[in-house]
Amino acid sequence: MKDHEKNNNPTRKDREINFLKLEIEEVKKLSAINEKLLLTSIREQEKLLNELAKRSDVILKKGLEIRELKAFNEIIAVASKHLSIKDILTYSLQVIISSLESLEKAVGRKVRISGGIFLIDEATEELVHFTSCGISPDALGCKGRVALGECICGIAAQSGKVDIIPYCKAELHDKRLPPTCMEEDHAHVSIPLKSGNKVLGLIYLYFVPPGYLHPASDANIFSSIGNYLGLRIEKARLYEKVQELATLDGLTGLYNYREFHHSLEHEFQRAKRYTKTLSLLMTDIDHFKRFNDTYGHMSGDEALRTIGRLIINLVRNVDIPARYGGEEFAVILPDTPLKQAELVAERLRSSVAGHYFSIGGKAVSLTISVGLASFPKDADTKDGLIEAADRALYCAKNGGRNRVYRFMRGKKPCSRVTIPGVDKL
Repeated sequence: MKDHEKNNNPTRKDREINFLKLEIEEVKKLSAINEKLLLTSIREQEKLLNELAKRSDVILKKGLEIRELKAFNEIIAVASKHLSIKDILTYSLQVIISSLESLEKAVGRKVRISGGIFLIDEATEELVHFTSCGISPDALGCKGRVALGECICGIAAQSGKVDIIPYCKAELHDKRLPPTCMEEDHAHVSIPLKSGNKVLGLIYLYFVPPGYLHPASDANIFSSIGNYLGLRIEKARLYEKVQELATLDGLTGLYNYREFHHSLEHEFQRAKRYTKTLSLLMTDIDHFKRFNDTYGHMSGDEALRTIGRLIINLVRNVDIPARYGGEEFAVILPDTPLKQAELVAERLRSSVAGHYFSIGGKAVSLTISVGLASFPKDADTKDGLIEAADRALYCAKNGGRNRVYRFMRGKKPCSRVTIPGVDKL
């Protein structure tokens, strides 16, 4: 029996060994499976993290695009609200700068932006400084004028393309000399203002510190801003032209009859409110019908234009000269006492009398008669002031022409004005 047990012991040990081997194999298999699961989990996590990173980039990009779109809409809203070029460009520039600073802040960059706008003078083919924000025009190295094709702004305007230079001082850009307008280095952005293919001006922007890392979409947005503002400039100029046609006399360039009455009403109410003196001159060219019959209507038109220029050259910027109708002119003299108005009237009469009009190579002279009235001395209403000045003009005509008469309320109808030596003034 004992011998039998001895014979069986090796077999049991073998079984135990075999069992242990099987367990080890199972453990290895389980480890391999766990390792595979772990690797799969890591790869899934990496994939998930990559996906999250991509989505974060998309969200950030979409967020910036939304901000950019909002900024562009704000520029459109501001530019559309104004009619004059000055207001359109001044307020739009402020919005552009504040919007760009906000966009830079959104991506973690603190940037100070300044800049301005040039408009093209077609006569000289130069960019002429128009408005600025955050920088004085006196600080510009170009002193406010840049020839097309020269310097950074001039070349961008000539090409009609947006130009972005991350480090303006540190490198020469396409063999261009860097500007001398800022001591510190800065990024330089040039945005042409275009209407179709025509460049009307240019926005220049300085970013401090330099190194403006712009996405590709920025150039497209800048280009859209430039195109939109260019169209607004073109429309504003057309509006100004329409306004000019509506208020100015086409022949002489003076205010027309309608604008004369509008301006006189405004100045009369202002004089009345602030207790100021307002004087009015009414003039008429002497024997103008005879002049037209003798020399023709084209010569007559040229004479009207010349007298219009003489009037403009003699009056102040605050005075309002107008063509009242036919050969009649009027001059509104705000805040002008009677004695000073008499001097203006005499100088005007003398200037026309001393001017020779060239008609077919022949020197021909013309004269004017002038009537003068003043508020509050001579009239209580706007229409009363016109009537008083017109009556004085009638007296000047009847009194012999080529003379100045002033209205006299409560006394004799009119009195002739004479100022010795006025020709020498």
